[in-house]
Amino acid sequence: MEQFKLEVQANFERSFIATKTSVEDALTKLEAHKTIYSESYSRLVSLQAWRSELFCNIFSSDTEEFFQEAHNDALMSHSLARQGAWRVALMSLRSLIENTVFGLYYCEHPVELQQWLFGEHRLGFSETTAYLLRHPKIKDLDGSITGIETLKKEYATLSKAVHGSAKAFRMSRDGTVTGLNLNSPADLGAWCTREQSTIAAINLLLVCFFSDHVSGAALPNLRKSVSLAIPLKKHASLKSALKVTLRH
Repeated sequence: MEQFKLEVQANFERSFIATKTSVEDALTKLEAHKTIYSESYSRLVSLQAWRSELFCNIFSSDTEEFFQEAHNDALMSHSLARQGAWRVALMSLRSLIENTVFGLYYCEHPVELQQWLFGEHRLGFSETTAYLLRHPKIKDLDGSITGIETLKKEYATLSKAVHGSAKAFRMSRDGTVTGLNLNSPADLGAWCTREQSTIAAINLLLVCFFSDHVSGAALPNLRKSVSLAIPLKKHASLKSALKVTLRH
């Protein structure tokens, strides 16, 4: 038994060094794609702006924590993608979507929020998006600017990554671990597509939900930040429908 323990410890030491080497190698090789990560960082500024410019002033601490966690999820996804940990980077995007839509539900349901804090209330993603689609702030708007349908599609795609239910999201092809940190331009491109779409859709939803707070000349720093995340082609529609002016 003692010999077996020594073998396990020796394997651990090799694994410990190999993990560090793998991360450092991926970080170095992915530096060639710095522009993609820079663009991602610019989009993430919007999530911090929503929290610091608005949510901290209108929400209770319990509600605001949903959006803090969502922001953390987005930062985690960015960081994991930076080191080539693609599947868990996608899993973090899924969590970002969940925390955002759940936060929008609970910010208007204080009783259910208190129940949730005690583990007595649970929401499903489909249930929550159905609620948002019926919401008075959303239901009469064109679906192309609410972001909800995009979030539903992204959530379905990202769920495949979480459950490994699609071949493209499996980490190995032969049952062995082929690498947890991979320098893969193809995977980087796939993650970037999912991240860009998710962040844009979340910002569209938030603009629609909180249009009364960001219309006209209100909160210029927040609108500047949101402008970095929402595609330019959507700006005119938001201004026409909601009187929200984004900068470009």
